Amino acid sequence: MTKCTFTAVFGIVICLFIVLAGCVSSSPSKENAGKTAAKSAPDWFFNPPKDDAKNKYFIGSGSSETGDISAAEDNAIRDLMDQIIMYIGVQVTSDTTSTAVASLDDFESDIRQTVKVKGSARVTGFEIKEKLPHEKDGKLTMYILAAYNKIELEKERERIRKIFEEQYEAISGPEAEGERLAGSGKYYEAAIKFMEAAGAAASSKVENAEIKFERNINKAKSAVEKINLIKLNDNITGLAGQSLPEPFMLKVTSGASEDSPGIPDVVLDVGYTEINNAGKTRYKSQKMKTDENGICSFEHPIPDFVGAADVKMSLDFDSYMEPLWDTPSEFSEMVDGLDSLIISKKATFAFAVESNAKNIDTGIVILDIDVDAEAVKKTETASSLLGTLTDERFKIRLLNLNPGDLKDKSDYDIIAILSNKYASQVKRAVFGTARVLSFSEKSGKTFAKCSATIQVVDLESGEILLTVVKTVNAMGSDEKTAQSDGFRRLGEEIGKEIKNKLR
Repeated sequence: MTKCTFTAVFGIVICLFIVLAGCVSSSPSKENAGKTAAKSAPDWFFNPPKDDAKNKYFIGSGSSETGDISAAEDNAIRDLMDQIIMYIGVQVTSDTTSTAVASLDDFESDIRQTVKVKGSARVTGFEIKEKLPHEKDGKLTMYILAAYNKIELEKERERIRKIFEEQYEAISGPEAEGERLAGSGKYYEAAIKFMEAAGAAASSKVENAEIKFERNINKAKSAVEKINLIKLNDNITGLAGQSLPEPFMLKVTSGASEDSPGIPDVVLDVGYTEINNAGKTRYKSQKMKTDENGICSFEHPIPDFVGAADVKMSLDFDSYMEPLWDTPSEFSEMVDGLDSLIISKKATFAFAVESNAKNIDTGIVILDIDVDAEAVKKTETASSLLGTLTDERFKIRLLNLNPGDLKDKSDYDIIAILSNKYASQVKRAVFGTARVLSFSEKSGKTFAKCSATIQVVDLESGEILLTVVKTVNAMGSDEKTAQSDGFRRLGEEIGKEIKNKLR
């Protein structure tokens, strides 16, 4: 079929479609407003035009299930580009240089603009011959026929393929940038560039790739060696439930002291511990960057625990080291050496968290009950608890109340008694019951199993701040001494819980 005959037939088909469409519907869909859709795919889609002396022809098609003409056109352009790129004969892989990817992206953008904008000619020799939508059952398909001047197409093909073949740029580019950064004292960023160059060399087929790999690994090590982490403070003490008095301060420098020039934009991994609601310790970390002076300031989350802890800061190169672990085995020793050097660049801050409870006036009254469920006159559990908390510098004392008066009373009643009598003297009270559960004999010794349930209450609000349940095994020469040892142990264990958990 000649071009003129083809055009005439195609025009008749379109005209018939318009007449028939007018009989079926009074107006086109909103999505296709201003567009005229054919009832079937064009003939050239099934019988593509053969290349002639001047042009090579490409066809693209794309659909939208929702009838969105813009989405259908985008999919058709994507298909058209796939055909053109397939002809050019290049493929983007993990080894493709950023220059090649950018060049291909620009080329695709120009093709897209030429297709979408009528009269646009962003690509020399590239022309849209026809662009036809076809709608059926709500689904819209766009068909595109393009002609590309063979001479211009070959020029573009040669240009793009040449860029894709220049793998050495993936090595020489980052290496040169690393040298520039190192020269300006930006050793962290320089090390990253050298790592990128080494990774490119390891996966490249360029000449002397192994030499380039080793050279860049050594340059990365040299840059990392110049980086030092200098603590600006340490040994911070704070209170549980309150912000620490100051942040942890670190300076990353290119020298051995805090007066040395700081290195900006260094990424650090900051690790610390937290205690969750279940009382379990977990390690957490976050990434932080040094400021323009090379300083990192870390505000620790409000500590909800009591005791010694630490904060660790270390250089973070994880994402840049990861590709190096996938390099051939002959490079493993050099990669290990770089990794060991990076790991050595760290700083550990020590800090302690104390309970604010030790600064609050607190009273103690604990009822001791023997194995027969009778109240014991001596307050051995309370005395042991008093000694334990006094050693921890708590403001603590025994309340002048007969523990026996608390027997068989509810917590509500006990709190009411303590509030009425002692709220003006102490802010908190520790109360509860310790009892002997059983005795047993073995090898001439008497063993006692003892248990206690102790609570700490805020006398002003009546709020229970802490509940401690403890069971211990004790030993003595007879039941009396075993019982006494059991109450003593309970006091010590309860004291530790109060010290570590009461806020």
